[in-house]
Amino acid sequence: MRVDVPQLLAELPSVGIEGATRLGLSIAPQMNTDAWRHLVTRVAGLARTATGARQTLTAWLGDALAYGGVRGRGLITECAEAAGFDPGTLRNAKMVCSRIPVSRRHDALTWTHHCEVALVFSEQTQIELWLSIAEVEGLSTSALRRRIRASAAYEYRRQSPEAAAETSVAIFRLMRELRAANRSLARTLDVWGKWSPTAAELALQDLQYLAEFIDVMRLKATESAPRHAQHGK
Repeated sequence: MRVDVPQLLAELPSVGIEGATRLGLSIAPQMNTDAWRHLVTRVAGLARTATGARQTLTAWLGDALAYGGVRGRGLITECAEAAGFDPGTLRNAKMVCSRIPVSRRHDALTWTHHCEVALVFSEQTQIELWLSIAEVEGLSTSALRRRIRASAAYEYRRQSPEAAAETSVAIFRLMRELRAANRSLARTLDVWGKWSPTAAELALQDLQYLAEFIDVMRLKATESAPRHAQHGK
């Protein structure tokens, strides 16, 4: 379905918006906090009511949240509820928009193509390379995902034994710390399970990267589910 960008844009406050495409929202520099929060609220509300424009409005929300930077702490949960989205979707959208400015997005690709690339790569050269590959070769998002995984596996095999060992040790150390934190949470469930909404919001602010880690791991596990199902046949 073709997205009517001008119609969507007409539903938003004109102050502070420099332009929009189906892949992103360009926001004027130095927008004050009140105007910015109003814009975020309006985009979130529009995302709940508009039909056939979910990807576009996800990208717009991502741009608005990325623009706010640290001012957006605690706002993602609020926006997700207003838009009818999962908070993880908006955290990912914010990351994608932070890594790929509107001017660097490829019109021939979809928002999900950009997500596939930006959730894996942070360096601009790698991001541009993979977006260009997807556009030139006409890859679907699933085909792009397979290509990226195959490339990552190849690069991992090319590592020297020493580099591979260092990577394994780093993973082991991180998982050891995460398991310890998980055991601590299990022991104190009766405490944090009763936290107020305000306390929960503050926790999400302080544990931003932990929340993003869980979202990314859940996404990766979901993507690999069909493959595991095939092995189980």
